[in-house]
Amino acid sequence: MSADQRVLVVGAGGLSSPVVRLLAERDIAQLTIVDDDVVDESNLHRQTLYTDADVGYSKIERAKIAVEAIRRGISVRTVEGRFLPETAMSLLRGHTMVIEGADNLATKFLVADAAHIAGVPAVQAGAVRWAGWAFCALPGSACLRCLFEDIPADRIETCAEAGVVGPVVGVLGALQAAIAFRLLEGERPRGELWHYDGLRGALRRTLVRRRGDCPLCNGEIQDLRVERYTAPCAA
Repeated sequence: MSADQRVLVVGAGGLSSPVVRLLAERDIAQLTIVDDDVVDESNLHRQTLYTDADVGYSKIERAKIAVEAIRRGISVRTVEGRFLPETAMSLLRGHTMVIEGADNLATKFLVADAAHIAGVPAVQAGAVRWAGWAFCALPGSACLRCLFEDIPADRIETCAEAGVVGPVVGVLGALQAAIAFRLLEGERPRGELWHYDGLRGALRRTLVRRRGDCPLCNGEIQDLRVERYTAPCAA
């Protein structure tokens, strides 16, 4: 694995907690973490990167401290703010891949679109209650829109509202890290979709094919218009 790899992590919550911990142990050139939230006591059961002592502090500030405690000398860049249409392309620039762990569909689709346009691999995931998914999109392979098409017109519950079992988030975050490691090692897991059912303890892999009518894959989406990502959603 080349030591000049640079990884962008969008979100520093439950999904990203195992991702950040595991990436901190790898020989990468830089880890960039983007988030605009503070550590909340009610989320500690799934945001395992933090402890009681971190409550009330900026997530990216405490995430950087945690990473540097795991591996001294690692370059950690923190960006306090959201991954937005007007900043997405500049944040992606120079990175080997993006790993997304946000808690809203608008950000998930924005990351997918921006990564596709920039030609950057994207590793994404989501979890609600006892189940979740992890997905890997590479340039030329199926994208998130091939899988979910678009942000639903009707508001849907996020994990913060519907609830999520902490270990389920941990499993999905670890899956993201595993996919990222494979990418860093030179593998190309095109269109891999992993489903995890925590109630049954079942993990299943399927391969997603590109849809002929996918607006992102067929080039209809070539920019990041704000109105594309303004469906009702929680932060």
